[in-house]
Amino acid sequence: MPKGILDGIRVLDLTVYQLGPVNTMMLALMGADVIKIEPPTGEPGRINVRGRMVHGGQGKGFGGIDLSAYFEANNHCKRSIVLDLTKPRAMEILYQLVAKSDVFAQNIRPGSAEKLGAGYETLKKYNPKLIYYTGTSFGTKGPDGRKPGMDASGIARSGWSYLAPTGNDPPVPIWSLSGSSDQMGAIIGAFTIVSALLARERYGIGQYVETSHLTASMWLLQCRGQTSYYMKGSMFNEMRGASRETTANTIFNHYKCKDGEWISLVNPVQRHWAPVCAALGIPDSLRDDPRFVDPRARRDNARAAVKLLDDYFARWTRDEFIKRCEGKDINWEKVQKWDDLPTDPQVIANEYTSKYTHDLTGETYDVVNLPAKFTETPAMRLGRAPLLGEHTAEILTDLLGYKKEDVPRLIEEIGKPVPTFGEA
Repeated sequence: MPKGILDGIRVLDLTVYQLGPVNTMMLALMGADVIKIEPPTGEPGRINVRGRMVHGGQGKGFGGIDLSAYFEANNHCKRSIVLDLTKPRAMEILYQLVAKSDVFAQNIRPGSAEKLGAGYETLKKYNPKLIYYTGTSFGTKGPDGRKPGMDASGIARSGWSYLAPTGNDPPVPIWSLSGSSDQMGAIIGAFTIVSALLARERYGIGQYVETSHLTASMWLLQCRGQTSYYMKGSMFNEMRGASRETTANTIFNHYKCKDGEWISLVNPVQRHWAPVCAALGIPDSLRDDPRFVDPRARRDNARAAVKLLDDYFARWTRDEFIKRCEGKDINWEKVQKWDDLPTDPQVIANEYTSKYTHDLTGETYDVVNLPAKFTETPAMRLGRAPLLGEHTAEILTDLLGYKKEDVPRLIEEIGKPVPTFGEA
């Protein structure tokens, strides 16, 4: 069986919610042994965030709590140990684990790890080659270096809310982009950790690394921001007041078809105008109308140009329009819902998802795979998220060498898991 890219790498995971957990989950999917360190009440993401519970997961969690879909999505293929880091004995166990690990990852409230005795300067004494990752909302320096934040913090501060056109309305609500800053930050965090592991292999050094919601969100906008704002000085100001009906490019827009389905035209240049008109059945007289004949004219008469295309798209179902595009120089795409993806032929052919049967619920779910393919070292591990403290005894005995008969007493000293019910 092929080995995972990170087989033999051990990660200690003191992360919460999404930014940190998705980061370390990506490492787990690449083969790393990720040990999630949780307080006795569990990582807060275990609570059924906004009522999202795993289908079939009622009462299947530790102590009879429901399985949180949010926690499952962010933490599969990990192990869990409960350590109450306010207890001296738990800190002893933590330091022993650090000595046997490669990575320590945390995104708890800024300054908290240091107060607990789990900051980088402390942990590197137990393992000089440790890779120590910190995830924050705003970075650790500057006036907001100790300011707590969440996913929406990165969305709000980085400019995302002004990126989507909203006409004369206020900025796009942060909840409409929920999870985006977390997810992007997690991807960059995993990239950062793997890069640091490569540097350690090459140069024999451990180091401290960090990312944040703000920098990750800025990087996602980097190309547009760098080319349109920093080099031009007008990025977001240009976009205010724009909407689907007032777009600067009529054939780079989305339209509703006769059957209520939407299609997106993705045609940035003038040569596509005539083929689009031909596919829609727009007569040459309208195609060459002075209001629509070229990009500048269509921009200056955007509402009329969009209405023209709206009227003609309403004559065709989406499948009919797609068929009419065959052999024509037109870039188009279906505007799909998340529900459409598991049956999308491209998703299936490229193995972007997998079917996974959960051993606790007995249900089979579609799981999104790591967004990268490797021919020789597959990164397609499947598995559920751990129950609270599920692997505490296993880690204490197999990894740290404690005797089985001493484990019950030791668990009392380091923190005994307590089921927590409720919703956030």
